Amino acid sequence: MKGPSLRYRLFGFLRRTCWPVIPITTAIVLVGIAMQWSVDADLHLPTAHLLRVFALLLCAVVAVVWGAKRWRSSASLFYATTLAMLILVLWVGRATNNSQRWLDIALGFKLQPSEFMKMALILVLARWFADHPRPTRLKHIWKPGLLSVMPALLILVEPDLGTALVFVPLFFAMVWLAGLPWRSFRWLLLIPLLLAPAGWLVIQDYQKARIQTWYAQEHLSADQRDGDGFHLWHSKIAVGSGGATGMGWGKGPENRLDNLPERHNDFVFPVLAEEFGFFGASVFLLLYASLGLSLLTVAGRYRDPFSRLVLGGIGVHFLVHLCLNVGVTLGVWPTTGLPLPMVSFGGSSMMVSGLSLGIALVIGAERAPMFSNKAFEA
Repeated sequence: MKGPSLRYRLFGFLRRTCWPVIPITTAIVLVGIAMQWSVDADLHLPTAHLLRVFALLLCAVVAVVWGAKRWRSSASLFYATTLAMLILVLWVGRATNNSQRWLDIALGFKLQPSEFMKMALILVLARWFADHPRPTRLKHIWKPGLLSVMPALLILVEPDLGTALVFVPLFFAMVWLAGLPWRSFRWLLLIPLLLAPAGWLVIQDYQKARIQTWYAQEHLSADQRDGDGFHLWHSKIAVGSGGATGMGWGKGPENRLDNLPERHNDFVFPVLAEEFGFFGASVFLLLYASLGLSLLTVAGRYRDPFSRLVLGGIGVHFLVHLCLNVGVTLGVWPTTGLPLPMVSFGGSSMMVSGLSLGIALVIGAERAPMFSNKAFEA
């Protein structure tokens, strides 16, 4: 007797999983292609970015084929491997712009382990909280806290403050989704405030200069606008000059005059705002936010803690990147390097986005037993 056809199984998979992620992601990826096309000096087709989009699709397919049960069972191995890569990058990693963040691999390709650690942390925390009773006091979360602090410290040493900061809201979100009561959670929120003065003592001088420039962004001198405040100053000019409807694709003055450093990567949003205006930028923000919010909404339907935490963690991952990346370009946060996944130019970020979405789809297709918290049996 023949089994169900591939078409039938694919239809069943899409029907069970959080399928709205697929059209939303497709739209975001298309926006990314349009932006990378626009930032090219000669408006050439961004073939390098298209290769990265292919890497995203390949990673998503691999994540789905690997299966939900295997992702749960291999969470600790994935985390340990990525942590070892973070240690290795400090020894033999490629140094670029005073940062040592990348590992060279075959054929000239390179990987940024800190990007993969974001997904590894979501998986290992979801596994830990799923295998332990619901935390009710702060002493119950010191081990997950240690799992989060270790990679964050290694990433700070590279140095990469922007990526390290992502781990803070990600850890808080996972703890909240795990069920830590508010009476304990509120005290946890005070920890970053208490550690902030100590953090000032360990960050690099250029990072201190960026923070000081951000604090005084409304009163920058001409020298500051040409120095530490150059990124922020021109970013805000680009966003403001877009007006209501924008200058048109490929016609933004700040973009075309090459006044926006890193406009292909960390500062891609000002290009979008300049060329499509307030309305276009708002539609994009709503589109991107809907990706994270849809995953959080789906996560709330699962009784199984591992499924709920992974889906919620991936949703928070995209929302945190959106808030931090766009916030930096608008002057809400101090300038720091952080890509906007699926829009910015970056191979490792693209691959992790593909893994994240593939894992979300395959776990979203699982269904926990009605009267059990265990969706995955040993």
